[in-house]
Amino acid sequence: MKIEILRENLEKAVAIASKVSNKNLSLPVFGCVVIVVEGDRAVLRATNLDLSVEVILKAKIIQDGIIAIPAHILAQTTSALTNQKLLLKTSGNNLIIDGERGTTSISLIDPSEFPTLSYVKDGVGSSATLPVREFITALKSVSFAASTSSVKPELSSISLTLEKGELVAVATDSFRLAEIKIPIKTKNSFNSVLIPARNVPDILRAIESGVDVEVRVGDNQCSFISDFGHITSRTIDGSFPDYQAIIPRDYVASATCLKEDASRAFRKISIFTDSFNQVHISLKTSEKTFTVRAVNASVGETVDHIPAVLEGEDIDINFNAKYIVDALSIVAGDSVTFSVAGAGKPMVMNDVPSKGFTYLVMPMNR
Repeated sequence: MKIEILRENLEKAVAIASKVSNKNLSLPVFGCVVIVVEGDRAVLRATNLDLSVEVILKAKIIQDGIIAIPAHILAQTTSALTNQKLLLKTSGNNLIIDGERGTTSISLIDPSEFPTLSYVKDGVGSSATLPVREFITALKSVSFAASTSSVKPELSSISLTLEKGELVAVATDSFRLAEIKIPIKTKNSFNSVLIPARNVPDILRAIESGVDVEVRVGDNQCSFISDFGHITSRTIDGSFPDYQAIIPRDYVASATCLKEDASRAFRKISIFTDSFNQVHISLKTSEKTFTVRAVNASVGETVDHIPAVLEGEDIDINFNAKYIVDALSIVAGDSVTFSVAGAGKPMVMNDVPSKGFTYLVMPMNR
């Protein structure tokens, strides 16, 4: 194998692929990235059996070949190089990286045990081409609400649906739920597909530099194709909870305030919460006050009055402050509405004025 490549192009490709490889698997080849040079095409591949990626290398092809090289070694090496133009070639069981300022030799691993990467081929299953910016927004807006436990796989995943020109992304850990709806100009559609939330950072890293991404939904896998190449995630075979049934239709009280005012108040509240992260929220329409309070015996106490427009009846209720802070970091608008369905019932946060983002959090009973 022998290619010429700009350091910048190699570094970007390795950064994407090396994060997917898994050095903890029993077979050493799974801790590698594989470089395949054939004809007029060079690609970089990696997999951890849950997620696989193929990145196109923008390089001048001199000689065909295939090599497997430890991912973390190649990633650390390329990030430290200062040469603009690199020559990559094999010599025996080593990869030689030549540059104007020096030469590096890295030991290779037998690539024969590296599996053939599967992906959803064109024309198979359902597909739609989406703007990368909107797709990234959808994933980032809900992935934080997915469960980190693998006991119930459907709760540790993100549900994606494209129907009637609207992309809907949802995630829940049963204590909170995040949903975002984004209009998309397309006639294509696909039914709900469950993507493991742990795969989202790698998917975002792969597609972020593109303009559009084609989403192909097949049997037990979903591929994301863009100019960089393609990345394919295993999907969860299960049913996402019927979350629409738990979103309240009526509320007894609401408060609309500037997002920045709420963010400042809840960030300070988080310093004083107890071991349960409990915050006491008081909506007093009769007194025109939206108050948040936290007490920690070993730290102290804090009370904040947030300027807001209030509607409905007076209510006092407790929530997990961290859940609210997490959601406020996602809200894109200038304002946010807190709507409470009643004592012991969920609170819903909406982005104002778009209302495309909906976040539900369950109350704390203590």
